[in-house]
Amino acid sequence: MSDAWYFAYGSNLWIDQKEQRTSAIRTGADRPRIARLADYRFAFNKRGSNGQVYANLMACPGEEVIGVVYRCDPSTVDTMSEYEGGYDPTTVTVVMDDGFTVEAITYVAMKRNVVDDARPCEDYLTRIVNGASQHGLPQDYIDKLHRLANGQESVA
Repeated sequence: MSDAWYFAYGSNLWIDQKEQRTSAIRTGADRPRIARLADYRFAFNKRGSNGQVYANLMACPGEEVIGVVYRCDPSTVDTMSEYEGGYDPTTVTVVMDDGFTVEAITYVAMKRNVVDDARPCEDYLTRIVNGASQHGLPQDYIDKLHRLANGQESVA
């Protein structure tokens, strides 16, 4: 099996967490790249076993989720799946900032784990925001994540 792209939009944006889970992030031609997923919205509505709420993707025409694609070998994808309990691995098409389109694996909450949009814990939000900043995601998008987390922005 060949390498795959993995689209991170939640706490796996944070380089420290991603490396702790799957080893060093690639550099050079295989470095992480900002990518956009059309017709989805970012939501804090995945119920965790600990009562927390986590990030999720929801189909929503006209919306967009910004994240990062990491180039990964198959064992890395297998490892990611071990950490992403309650999510289904899903293949999506994303557009990288250089205009190239790639298919990437991402994780979408299983329907039984989706709850109404809620507020994540501060530590979880901090991991997402730190990762978004590390990768240079647009500040207006990072501000939107804060508003969603604080219930200050309505969802479609």
